[in-house]
Amino acid sequence: MGLLRTIVIIALFYYGFKLLTRYVFPWLLKRWVNKKMGQFQNQGQQQYQNQQQEQSFAKEQEGKVKIKSRGKKSESETKDMGDFVDFEEVE
Repeated sequence: MGLLRTIVIIALFYYGFKLLTRYVFPWLLKRWVNKKMGQFQNQGQQQYQNQQQEQSFAKEQEGKVKIKSRGKKSESETKDMGDFVDFEEVE
């Protein structure tokens, strides 16, 4: 009785796994690929829209000059760094 039960359980697992690999896994894979493809298309559309916005902004700002000045470094920022010592390797 125990041997027959074991054979039935093994057969159920075998046919269940076969059913999963034939129908369920391809369906899940197809669904995942379609989802990733949609995300990729959305990303491409967003990049295209950003590029169009940048081009329109560049056209609006054409001919205008902006000068950004750097702030002066205070002496205290470099004062605490210490002295630089160049070491040579001696053999």
